Amino acid sequence: MTKRSSPAKTGPQHLVLLSIDLLDSSLHYPGDHPPFESFHFDVHITSKADDEKSQVLVVVTIGVHHETIASQLGSLTINCTFTMSNFADVVRLNAAGQPDMPDDLVETLHSTALSTARGVMFATFRGTFLHHALLPLITPGSLTEDKKINS
Repeated sequence: MTKRSSPAKTGPQHLVLLSIDLLDSSLHYPGDHPPFESFHFDVHITSKADDEKSQVLVVVTIGVHHETIASQLGSLTINCTFTMSNFADVVRLNAAGQPDMPDDLVETLHSTALSTARGVMFATFRGTFLHHALLPLITPGSLTEDKKINS
């Protein structure tokens, strides 16, 4: 008797980034201070799904801090909207209404949204006192919930 292999996991097909929306940004200049050389980042990432539109929305919020200043220096929130041709086969809503997706899809969506946030952050803070606050590269899968990053 031969053992049957389990069916292959369904992955996203024709994954598309539909939009990038800057939801919020702020700068809080701390006054006279030597140039900043190192920063700390609070990164929050959440996903939600819109079944009617067959879309996944990934919201990334980044807070920028410095170790010698108690208050937040700046922040940025973006929304990335994704779709895929086989949305109904890949994305399910759990009892809490949150999307239940394969881990590799979550990793891809989060990684893409973080990279996009990095670019939007650079463009938004360019020429300000946060010009050198560059979000470091984050290993895919290492950011599951809220995380503090140092650079």
